[in-house]
Amino acid sequence: MGIRQQQQTRKVGQHGVVIGASMAGLLAARVLSAHFEQVTIIERDRISRDTEARKGVPQARHVHVLLKKGASLLAEFFPDLSSTLVLNGAPYVDSIDDVRWYHYGVWKARFPSEIRGYSQSRPLLEKCVRDCVSARANIHFIDTCDVTGLLASSDHTRVIGVQFLYRSADHHEEELLADLVVDASGRGSKAPQWLMSLGYDRVRETTVKVDIGYASRIYRRPDKALDWKALVIYPTPPGGKRGGYVVPIENNCWIVTLVGWLRDHPPNNEQGFLNYAKSLPVPDLYEAILDAKQLTPIVTHKFPANQRRHFEQMSRFPEGLVILGDAACSFNPIYGQGMTTAALEASTLHDCLCLLKRKAGEGNPIHLTHHCQQAIAKVVNIPWLLATSEDFHYPETIGKRPKGMHLLNWYIGKFHTLVGSYPLATLRFYEVLHLLKPPITLFEPDIFFAVIFKRRFTPRGHTIDKR
Repeated sequence: MGIRQQQQTRKVGQHGVVIGASMAGLLAARVLSAHFEQVTIIERDRISRDTEARKGVPQARHVHVLLKKGASLLAEFFPDLSSTLVLNGAPYVDSIDDVRWYHYGVWKARFPSEIRGYSQSRPLLEKCVRDCVSARANIHFIDTCDVTGLLASSDHTRVIGVQFLYRSADHHEEELLADLVVDASGRGSKAPQWLMSLGYDRVRETTVKVDIGYASRIYRRPDKALDWKALVIYPTPPGGKRGGYVVPIENNCWIVTLVGWLRDHPPNNEQGFLNYAKSLPVPDLYEAILDAKQLTPIVTHKFPANQRRHFEQMSRFPEGLVILGDAACSFNPIYGQGMTTAALEASTLHDCLCLLKRKAGEGNPIHLTHHCQQAIAKVVNIPWLLATSEDFHYPETIGKRPKGMHLLNWYIGKFHTLVGSYPLATLRFYEVLHLLKPPITLFEPDIFFAVIFKRRFTPRGHTIDKR
Protein backbone atom coordinates (compact mmCIF):
# COMPACT_ATOMS: atom_id res chain seq x y z
CA MET A 1 0.00 0.00 0.00
CA GLY A 2 2.86 2.40 0.87
CA ILE A 3 3.07 5.94 2.30
CA ARG A 4 2.88 4.72 5.86
CA GLN A 5 0.09 2.31 4.98
CA GLN A 6 -2.26 5.16 3.95
CA GLN A 7 -3.64 5.40 7.47
CA GLN A 8 -5.79 8.47 6.74
CA THR A 9 -8.65 7.98 4.27
CA ARG A 10 -10.34 11.38 4.56
CA LYS A 11 -9.39 13.56 1.58
CA VAL A 12 -8.07 17.11 1.68
CA GLY A 13 -9.79 18.09 -1.57
CA GLN A 14 -11.27 16.96 -4.85
CA HIS A 15 -8.51 17.69 -7.34
CA GLY A 16 -4.75 18.08 -7.29
CA VAL A 17 -2.72 19.09 -10.36
CA VAL A 18 0.99 18.40 -10.86
CA ILE A 19 2.97 20.29 -13.50
CA GLY A 20 5.63 17.97 -14.91
CA ALA A 21 6.04 14.19 -15.04
CA SER A 22 9.63 14.33 -13.84
CA MET A 23 10.67 12.14 -10.93
CA ALA A 24 9.71 15.01 -8.62
CA GLY A 25 6.33 15.30 -10.35
CA LEU A 26 5.64 11.57 -10.25
CA LEU A 27 6.46 11.37 -6.55
CA ALA A 28 4.34 14.44 -5.81
CA ALA A 29 1.43 12.87 -7.72
CA ARG A 30 1.81 9.67 -5.70
CA VAL A 31 1.51 11.72 -2.52
CA LEU A 32 -1.46 13.72 -3.76
CA SER A 33 -3.30 10.55 -4.75
CA ALA A 34 -3.57 9.67 -1.06
CA HIS A 35 -5.09 13.07 -0.22
CA PHE A 36 -7.21 14.09 -3.22
CA GLU A 37 -10.04 12.37 -5.05
CA GLN A 38 -8.40 12.96 -8.42
CA VAL A 39 -4.87 13.91 -9.51
CA THR A 40 -3.84 15.17 -12.96
CA ILE A 41 -0.25 15.30 -14.19
CA ILE A 42 0.39 17.72 -17.08
CA GLU A 43 3.58 16.98 -19.01
CA ARG A 44 5.21 18.93 -21.83
CA ASP A 45 6.78 15.87 -23.51
CA ARG A 46 5.04 12.89 -25.02
CA ILE A 47 4.86 10.18 -22.37
CA SER A 48 6.10 6.89 -23.76
CA ARG A 49 5.39 3.45 -22.40
CA ASP A 50 8.91 2.44 -23.38
CA THR A 51 12.21 2.91 -21.58
CA GLU A 52 13.54 6.00 -23.28
CA ALA A 53 14.96 9.33 -22.22
CA ARG A 54 12.45 12.19 -22.43
CA LYS A 55 13.45 15.24 -24.45
CA GLY A 56 12.85 17.44 -21.42
CA VAL A 57 15.40 15.50 -19.36
CA PRO A 58 18.63 15.65 -21.41
CA GLN A 59 20.68 14.55 -18.42
CA ALA A 60 18.73 11.27 -18.32
CA ARG A 61 21.22 9.70 -20.74
CA HIS A 62 24.05 10.13 -18.27
CA VAL A 63 24.96 8.45 -14.97
CA HIS A 64 22.27 8.74 -12.30
CA VAL A 65 22.48 7.53 -8.74
CA LEU A 66 19.59 6.99 -6.35
CA LEU A 67 21.01 7.51 -2.88
CA LYS A 68 20.07 5.11 -0.10
CA LYS A 69 17.72 7.59 1.58
CA GLY A 70 15.90 8.12 -1.69
CA ALA A 71 15.67 4.39 -2.34
CA SER A 72 14.13 3.87 1.10
CA LEU A 73 11.52 6.55 0.46
CA LEU A 74 10.67 5.13 -2.96
CA ALA A 75 10.14 1.76 -1.28
CA GLU A 76 7.58 3.46 0.99
CA PHE A 77 5.83 5.11 -1.94
CA PHE A 78 5.95 2.00 -4.15
CA PRO A 79 6.40 -1.29 -2.24
CA ASP A 80 6.61 -3.30 -5.50
CA LEU A 81 9.25 -1.10 -7.14
CA SER A 82 12.26 -3.20 -6.09
CA SER A 83 10.83 -6.40 -7.55
CA THR A 84 10.05 -4.52 -10.78
CA LEU A 85 13.64 -3.31 -11.02
CA VAL A 86 14.89 -6.87 -10.47
CA LEU A 87 12.64 -8.16 -13.25
CA ASN A 88 14.12 -5.50 -15.53
CA GLY A 89 17.68 -6.62 -14.76
CA ALA A 90 18.87 -3.85 -12.44
CA PRO A 91 22.03 -5.09 -10.61
CA TYR A 92 22.32 -4.98 -6.83
CA VAL A 93 25.24 -2.93 -5.49
CA ASP A 94 26.79 -2.45 -2.07
CA SER A 95 27.72 1.23 -2.19
CA ILE A 96 30.89 0.71 -0.16
CA ASP A 97 32.03 -2.85 -0.86
CA ASP A 98 31.28 -2.91 -4.60
CA VAL A 99 32.42 0.62 -5.46
CA ARG A 100 36.05 1.43 -6.21
CA TRP A 101 36.37 5.18 -5.62
CA TYR A 102 39.46 7.33 -6.11
CA HIS A 103 39.33 10.76 -4.49
CA TYR A 104 41.89 13.20 -3.11
CA GLY A 105 44.70 10.98 -4.27
CA VAL A 106 43.57 7.84 -2.39
CA TRP A 107 41.23 4.90 -2.94
CA LYS A 108 38.44 4.84 -0.39
CA ALA A 109 38.40 1.89 2.00
CA ARG A 110 35.94 -0.87 1.09
CA PHE A 111 34.03 -3.29 3.31
CA PRO A 112 30.54 -4.88 3.42
CA SER A 113 27.85 -2.41 4.44
CA GLU A 114 24.11 -1.93 4.72
CA ILE A 115 24.13 0.90 2.18
CA ARG A 116 22.89 -1.25 -0.67
CA GLY A 117 20.45 -0.85 -3.51
CA TYR A 118 19.72 -1.29 -7.20
CA SER A 119 21.62 0.44 -9.95
CA GLN A 120 19.85 1.25 -13.19
CA SER A 121 19.56 3.85 -15.90
CA ARG A 122 17.46 6.95 -15.22
CA PRO A 123 14.98 6.08 -18.02
CA LEU A 124 14.36 2.62 -16.54
CA LEU A 125 13.83 3.95 -13.03
CA GLU A 126 11.56 6.73 -14.29
CA LYS A 127 9.50 4.26 -16.37
CA CYS A 128 9.08 1.87 -13.43
CA VAL A 129 8.02 4.72 -11.15
CA ARG A 130 5.70 6.10 -13.84
CA ASP A 131 4.10 2.66 -14.26
CA CYS A 132 3.52 2.48 -10.51
CA VAL A 133 1.93 5.93 -10.57
CA SER A 134 -0.18 5.10 -13.64
CA ALA A 135 -1.53 2.02 -11.88
CA ARG A 136 -3.26 4.23 -9.31
CA ALA A 137 -6.87 4.65 -10.43
CA ASN A 138 -7.21 8.29 -9.40
CA ILE A 139 -4.15 9.59 -11.31
CA HIS A 140 -4.56 10.85 -14.89
CA PHE A 141 -1.87 12.04 -17.34
CA ILE A 142 -2.19 14.78 -19.95
CA ASP A 143 0.93 14.95 -22.16
CA THR A 144 2.31 17.16 -24.96
CA CYS A 145 0.95 20.25 -23.21
CA ASP A 146 2.55 23.47 -21.99
CA VAL A 147 1.21 25.04 -18.82
CA THR A 148 0.96 28.73 -19.75
CA GLY A 149 -0.21 30.24 -16.48
CA LEU A 150 -1.88 29.92 -13.11
CA LEU A 151 -5.55 30.55 -12.44
CA ALA A 152 -6.14 32.58 -9.30
CA SER A 153 -8.97 33.83 -7.13
CA SER A 154 -10.25 37.36 -7.72
CA ASP A 155 -7.98 38.76 -5.00
CA HIS A 156 -4.99 36.67 -6.21
CA THR A 157 -4.44 35.17 -2.75
CA ARG A 158 -5.16 31.61 -3.88
CA VAL A 159 -4.18 29.56 -6.92
CA ILE A 160 -7.26 27.70 -8.16
CA GLY A 161 -5.94 25.91 -11.24
CA VAL A 162 -3.83 26.13 -14.38
CA GLN A 163 -4.14 27.17 -17.99
CA PHE A 164 -2.46 24.91 -20.56
CA LEU A 165 -1.91 24.73 -24.29
CA TYR A 166 -1.92 21.53 -26.34
CA ARG A 167 1.15 21.25 -28.56
CA SER A 168 -0.83 19.42 -31.25
CA ALA A 169 -1.69 20.95 -34.62
CA ASP A 170 -4.71 22.92 -33.38
CA HIS A 171 -2.88 24.41 -30.36
CA HIS A 172 -6.10 24.74 -28.41
CA GLU A 173 -6.00 26.03 -24.84
CA GLU A 174 -7.86 24.75 -21.80
CA GLU A 175 -8.27 25.57 -18.13
CA LEU A 176 -8.20 23.05 -15.31
CA LEU A 177 -9.44 23.87 -11.81
CA ALA A 178 -7.66 22.43 -8.78
CA ASP A 179 -7.60 22.61 -5.01
CA LEU A 180 -3.79 22.37 -5.07
CA VAL A 181 -1.23 22.90 -7.84
CA VAL A 182 2.27 21.42 -7.47
CA ASP A 183 4.91 22.86 -9.80
CA ALA A 184 7.50 20.17 -10.55
CA SER A 185 8.30 21.47 -14.03
CA GLY A 186 12.04 21.64 -13.46
CA ARG A 187 14.75 24.23 -13.68
CA GLY A 188 12.92 26.07 -16.46
CA SER A 189 9.82 26.61 -14.30
CA LYS A 190 7.85 29.77 -15.06
CA ALA A 191 6.62 30.02 -11.46
CA PRO A 192 8.61 33.20 -10.71
CA GLN A 193 7.03 34.96 -13.70
CA TRP A 194 3.57 33.59 -12.94
CA LEU A 195 3.74 34.86 -9.38
CA MET A 196 4.87 38.31 -10.49
CA SER A 197 1.96 38.46 -12.95
CA LEU A 198 -0.35 37.92 -9.96
CA GLY A 199 1.23 40.82 -8.08
CA TYR A 200 3.76 38.95 -5.95
CA ASP A 201 7.38 39.99 -5.43
CA ARG A 202 10.25 38.63 -7.49
CA VAL A 203 11.66 35.52 -5.82
CA ARG A 204 15.25 35.81 -4.63
CA GLU A 205 17.67 33.38 -6.30
CA THR A 206 21.06 32.04 -5.25
CA THR A 207 23.42 30.63 -7.86
CA VAL A 208 26.79 28.93 -7.60
CA LYS A 209 28.33 28.77 -11.06
CA VAL A 210 30.39 25.65 -11.81
CA ASP A 211 30.19 25.18 -15.62
CA ILE A 212 30.04 21.39 -15.52
CA GLY A 213 30.15 19.43 -18.75
CA TYR A 214 29.86 15.71 -19.26
CA ALA A 215 29.89 13.08 -21.96
CA SER A 216 28.44 9.57 -21.69
CA ARG A 217 27.91 6.36 -23.58
CA ILE A 218 26.74 2.84 -22.81
CA TYR A 219 29.03 -0.18 -23.11
CA ARG A 220 28.46 -3.90 -22.89
CA ARG A 221 29.99 -5.00 -19.60
CA PRO A 222 33.08 -7.11 -20.36
CA ASP A 223 33.27 -10.74 -19.27
CA LYS A 224 36.65 -10.26 -17.57
CA ALA A 225 36.71 -10.56 -13.79
CA LEU A 226 36.85 -7.28 -11.87
CA ASP A 227 36.92 -6.69 -8.12
CA TRP A 228 34.37 -3.86 -8.42
CA LYS A 229 30.89 -3.27 -9.82
CA ALA A 230 31.16 0.52 -10.04
CA LEU A 231 34.15 2.77 -10.53
CA VAL A 232 34.35 6.43 -9.52
CA ILE A 233 37.30 8.72 -10.15
CA TYR A 234 37.20 12.25 -8.75
CA PRO A 235 39.79 14.98 -9.23
CA THR A 236 41.67 16.64 -6.40
CA PRO A 237 40.83 20.35 -6.30
CA PRO A 238 41.84 23.00 -6.97
CA GLY A 239 44.13 21.74 -9.74
CA GLY A 240 42.27 18.62 -10.88
CA LYS A 241 39.06 19.19 -12.82
CA ARG A 242 38.44 15.85 -14.56
CA GLY A 243 36.58 12.79 -13.30
CA GLY A 244 34.58 9.82 -14.46
CA TYR A 245 32.10 7.09 -13.55
CA VAL A 246 31.49 3.53 -14.60
CA VAL A 247 28.11 2.41 -13.24
CA PRO A 248 26.35 -0.93 -13.86
CA ILE A 249 22.85 -0.78 -15.31
CA GLU A 250 20.27 -3.20 -16.70
CA ASN A 251 20.94 -5.61 -19.58
CA ASN A 252 24.48 -6.37 -18.39
CA CYS A 253 25.67 -2.92 -19.42
CA TRP A 254 27.79 -0.09 -18.11
CA ILE A 255 26.97 3.58 -18.42
CA VAL A 256 30.23 5.54 -18.54
CA THR A 257 30.27 9.27 -17.88
CA LEU A 258 33.27 11.58 -18.11
CA VAL A 259 32.91 14.93 -16.39
CA GLY A 260 34.82 18.18 -16.29
CA TRP A 261 34.47 21.14 -13.96
CA LEU A 262 34.81 24.80 -14.92
CA ARG A 263 34.66 24.42 -18.73
CA ASP A 264 37.25 21.62 -18.89
CA HIS A 265 34.63 19.50 -20.69
CA PRO A 266 35.05 16.08 -22.31
CA PRO A 267 34.63 15.93 -26.11
CA ASN A 268 32.00 13.94 -28.01
CA ASN A 269 34.29 12.25 -30.55
CA GLU A 270 35.73 8.74 -30.27
CA GLN A 271 39.41 9.52 -29.86
CA GLY A 272 38.77 12.59 -27.73
CA PHE A 273 36.57 10.55 -25.36
CA LEU A 274 39.32 7.94 -24.90
CA ASN A 275 42.04 10.55 -24.52
CA TYR A 276 40.00 12.33 -21.86
CA ALA A 277 39.50 9.03 -20.00
CA LYS A 278 43.23 8.41 -20.23
CA SER A 279 43.94 11.84 -18.71
CA LEU A 280 42.11 11.06 -15.45
CA PRO A 281 44.20 10.90 -12.26
CA VAL A 282 44.40 7.08 -12.43
CA PRO A 283 44.17 4.80 -15.51
CA ASP A 284 41.51 2.41 -14.24
CA LEU A 285 38.54 3.85 -16.14
CA TYR A 286 40.49 4.11 -19.40
CA GLU A 287 41.67 0.52 -19.07
CA ALA A 288 38.14 -0.68 -18.24
CA ILE A 289 36.56 0.76 -21.38
CA LEU A 290 39.44 0.37 -23.82
CA ASP A 291 38.28 -3.01 -25.12
CA ALA A 292 34.63 -2.82 -24.02
CA LYS A 293 31.97 -2.96 -26.74
CA GLN A 294 30.34 0.42 -27.44
CA LEU A 295 26.53 0.26 -27.65
CA THR A 296 25.54 3.91 -28.08
CA PRO A 297 26.95 7.13 -29.50
CA ILE A 298 28.54 9.64 -27.17
CA VAL A 299 26.07 12.17 -25.76
CA THR A 300 26.99 15.40 -23.98
CA HIS A 301 25.32 17.80 -21.58
CA LYS A 302 26.33 21.03 -19.88
CA PHE A 303 25.19 22.34 -16.52
CA PRO A 304 26.02 25.98 -15.75
CA ALA A 305 25.20 26.51 -12.08
CA ASN A 306 23.56 25.32 -8.90
CA GLN A 307 20.36 27.34 -8.63
CA ARG A 308 18.09 27.89 -5.66
CA ARG A 309 14.86 29.90 -5.65
CA HIS A 310 13.89 31.07 -2.18
CA PHE A 311 10.11 30.90 -2.38
CA GLU A 312 10.07 30.29 1.37
CA GLN A 313 11.43 33.83 1.94
CA MET A 314 8.68 35.64 0.04
CA SER A 315 6.69 38.04 2.22
CA ARG A 316 3.48 36.86 0.56
CA PHE A 317 2.78 33.52 -1.09
CA PRO A 318 -0.53 32.27 -2.49
CA GLU A 319 -2.45 29.38 -1.03
CA GLY A 320 -2.99 26.44 -3.34
CA LEU A 321 0.54 26.34 -4.82
CA VAL A 322 3.59 24.26 -3.88
CA ILE A 323 6.90 24.37 -5.78
CA LEU A 324 9.43 21.55 -5.50
CA GLY A 325 12.10 19.59 -7.34
CA ASP A 326 14.42 21.48 -9.70
CA ALA A 327 11.77 24.20 -9.97
CA ALA A 328 12.80 25.18 -6.44
CA CYS A 329 16.42 24.02 -6.33
CA SER A 330 18.71 22.28 -8.80
CA PHE A 331 22.12 20.98 -7.77
CA ASN A 332 25.32 20.13 -9.57
CA PRO A 333 24.21 16.69 -10.88
CA ILE A 334 27.64 15.17 -10.33
CA TYR A 335 26.77 14.56 -6.67
CA GLY A 336 23.63 12.53 -7.44
CA GLN A 337 21.30 14.30 -5.00
CA GLY A 338 18.43 15.34 -7.26
CA MET A 339 16.15 12.31 -7.18
CA THR A 340 16.67 11.71 -3.47
CA THR A 341 15.95 15.35 -2.66
CA ALA A 342 12.76 15.11 -4.74
CA ALA A 343 11.73 12.05 -2.70
CA LEU A 344 12.41 13.93 0.55
CA GLU A 345 10.34 16.86 -0.70
CA ALA A 346 7.46 14.56 -1.65
CA SER A 347 7.58 13.00 1.81
CA THR A 348 7.51 16.51 3.29
CA LEU A 349 4.47 17.36 1.16
CA HIS A 350 2.75 14.25 2.53
CA ASP A 351 3.52 15.31 6.11
CA CYS A 352 2.15 18.81 5.44
CA LEU A 353 -1.09 17.41 4.01
CA CYS A 354 -1.46 15.10 7.01
CA LEU A 355 -0.95 18.11 9.29
CA LEU A 356 -3.61 20.00 7.35
CA LYS A 357 -6.08 17.16 7.95
CA ARG A 358 -5.36 17.12 11.67
CA LYS A 359 -5.58 20.89 12.08
CA ALA A 360 -8.74 21.13 10.00
CA GLY A 361 -10.28 18.44 12.17
CA GLU A 362 -9.48 20.54 15.23
CA GLY A 363 -11.14 23.58 13.67
CA ASN A 364 -7.78 25.37 13.22
CA PRO A 365 -6.91 25.36 9.52
CA ILE A 366 -3.30 26.23 8.67
CA HIS A 367 -1.86 28.10 5.72
CA LEU A 368 -0.70 24.96 3.96
CA THR A 369 1.42 26.19 1.09
CA HIS A 370 3.56 28.77 2.91
CA HIS A 371 4.18 26.27 5.69
CA CYS A 372 4.96 23.56 3.15
CA GLN A 373 7.33 25.77 1.14
CA GLN A 374 9.28 26.53 4.31
CA ALA A 375 9.44 22.82 5.18
CA ILE A 376 10.69 21.99 1.67
CA ALA A 377 13.40 24.66 2.03
CA LYS A 378 14.63 22.93 5.19
CA VAL A 379 14.85 19.64 3.29
CA VAL A 380 16.96 21.34 0.61
CA ASN A 381 19.42 22.92 3.07
CA ILE A 382 21.66 19.88 3.58
CA PRO A 383 22.03 18.69 -0.03
CA TRP A 384 22.58 22.33 -1.06
CA LEU A 385 25.36 22.66 1.53
CA LEU A 386 26.97 19.39 0.46
CA ALA A 387 26.92 20.25 -3.25
CA THR A 388 28.02 23.88 -3.06
CA SER A 389 30.72 23.29 -0.46
CA GLU A 390 32.29 20.71 -2.78
CA ASP A 391 32.11 23.16 -5.68
CA PHE A 392 33.64 25.91 -3.55
CA HIS A 393 36.84 23.86 -3.34
CA TYR A 394 37.59 25.56 -6.66
CA PRO A 395 38.57 29.27 -6.42
CA GLU A 396 37.07 29.83 -9.89
CA THR A 397 33.58 28.84 -8.70
CA ILE A 398 31.39 31.93 -8.84
CA GLY A 399 29.02 32.51 -5.95
CA LYS A 400 28.81 33.95 -2.46
CA ARG A 401 30.90 31.81 -0.15
CA PRO A 402 29.45 31.38 3.35
CA LYS A 403 31.62 32.41 6.27
CA GLY A 404 34.07 29.72 7.30
CA MET A 405 33.97 27.96 3.91
CA HIS A 406 37.77 28.07 3.54
CA LEU A 407 38.24 26.38 6.92
CA LEU A 408 35.49 23.85 6.18
CA ASN A 409 37.08 22.92 2.87
CA TRP A 410 40.47 22.52 4.52
CA TYR A 411 38.95 20.08 7.02
CA ILE A 412 36.98 18.16 4.39
CA GLY A 413 40.10 17.84 2.22
CA LYS A 414 41.98 16.27 5.15
CA PHE A 415 38.95 14.13 5.92
CA HIS A 416 38.84 12.73 2.36
CA THR A 417 42.44 11.52 2.60
CA LEU A 418 41.51 9.79 5.87
CA VAL A 419 38.65 7.93 4.17
CA GLY A 420 41.20 5.84 2.31
CA SER A 421 42.52 4.12 5.41
CA TYR A 422 40.13 4.67 8.33
CA PRO A 423 36.93 2.61 7.95
CA LEU A 424 34.98 4.65 10.52
CA ALA A 425 35.57 7.80 8.47
CA THR A 426 34.68 5.88 5.32
CA LEU A 427 31.37 4.73 6.76
CA ARG A 428 30.46 8.21 7.99
CA PHE A 429 31.33 9.68 4.58
CA TYR A 430 28.94 7.31 2.81
CA GLU A 431 26.21 7.81 5.42
CA VAL A 432 26.35 11.59 4.89
CA LEU A 433 26.61 11.20 1.12
CA HIS A 434 23.48 9.02 1.08
CA LEU A 435 21.66 11.55 3.32
CA LEU A 436 21.34 8.99 6.11
CA LYS A 437 23.18 11.18 8.64
CA PRO A 438 23.72 14.96 8.94
CA PRO A 439 27.05 16.52 7.88
CA ILE A 440 27.97 17.24 11.52
CA THR A 441 28.64 13.49 11.74
CA LEU A 442 31.93 14.09 9.92
CA PHE A 443 33.08 16.06 12.98
CA GLU A 444 32.38 13.45 15.66
CA PRO A 445 35.27 13.27 18.17
CA ASP A 446 37.05 10.13 16.93
CA ILE A 447 37.13 11.44 13.36
CA PHE A 448 37.89 15.04 14.33
CA PHE A 449 40.96 14.02 16.34
CA ALA A 450 42.09 11.72 13.55
CA VAL A 451 41.91 14.61 11.08
CA ILE A 452 43.50 17.25 13.31
CA PHE A 453 46.13 15.20 15.10
CA LYS A 454 46.56 12.38 12.58
CA ARG A 455 45.79 9.90 15.36
CA ARG A 456 43.11 7.27 15.03
CA PHE A 457 40.97 5.85 17.77
CA THR A 458 38.89 2.70 17.67
CA PRO A 459 35.51 3.40 19.30
CA ARG A 460 34.08 0.83 21.67
CA GLY A 461 31.98 -1.68 19.86
CA HIS A 462 33.40 -0.63 16.49
CA THR A 463 33.34 -3.74 14.29
CA ILE A 464 33.96 -2.46 10.77
CA ASP A 465 36.54 -4.53 8.93
CA LYS A 466 38.61 -2.77 6.29
CA ARG A 467 39.04 -4.75 3.10
